[in-house]
Amino acid sequence: MSQLQSDLEHLKKAQELDRDLYTAKERLKEIPEKISTVKIKLESEKGHLKDLEAALKVLQLKQKDKELELGQKEANIKKLDGQLGQVKTNKEYSVLQQEIASHKADNSVLEEQIIKIMDEIEAAQEDVRKEREALKSKETEYAKEESLLKDQEKKLNGETDDLKKQRDHILTEVDPQLRAQYDSIVEQRRGLALARVVAEVCGACQMKIRPQILNQIMMGEGLVSCESCLRFLYFDNPNS
Repeated sequence: MSQLQSDLEHLKKAQELDRDLYTAKERLKEIPEKISTVKIKLESEKGHLKDLEAALKVLQLKQKDKELELGQKEANIKKLDGQLGQVKTNKEYSVLQQEIASHKADNSVLEEQIIKIMDEIEAAQEDVRKEREALKSKETEYAKEESLLKDQEKKLNGETDDLKKQRDHILTEVDPQLRAQYDSIVEQRRGLALARVVAEVCGACQMKIRPQILNQIMMGEGLVSCESCLRFLYFDNPNS
């Protein structure tokens, strides 16, 4: 076997490893984004809970304000009631009674508003309770998902390290200059530096190969690159 044939066979073996290595690296690139997506989802769920809690607080403050207003009006009614026994004319008495009646009417409206707000608070508290329970479940779910992704990342890192060692060992048998070319093409062409010639077409980019290039490959005087994708071209059986 010639040196060229030997180099080509070693490159084919390295190519199989580089294909798997490229796939593993691409999967590794996706993992941080997936973990980030999980965290964003969790933060969104937490944000929803905070919104519900904020809405509940607004209702509670609203109830407090209405109760304070009601208390002030009741104090005014009590004060006016005390003044009824001190008035000297029927007109003054009538004016006080009308004012008391107006405050009582206002209080009746306030009491209805407070009851309505209390119902809204009860519903809001139930929403908050349900969301807190759901968040606990989702936190567990997201933590499990993140843990699985990190385990996958660890496994893929181990696989890539092993693949690198194997391909580097194989490539020690290849001419250094040729290896440098091979490594450059692998980096540029998504892990594939070799392309099999099939029916006078490059098996990688599907471009038709000129007869002159086909002859160069057949002569086996050196590795020839595809004029389109720049990958090294080869025949499975150069004599066919």
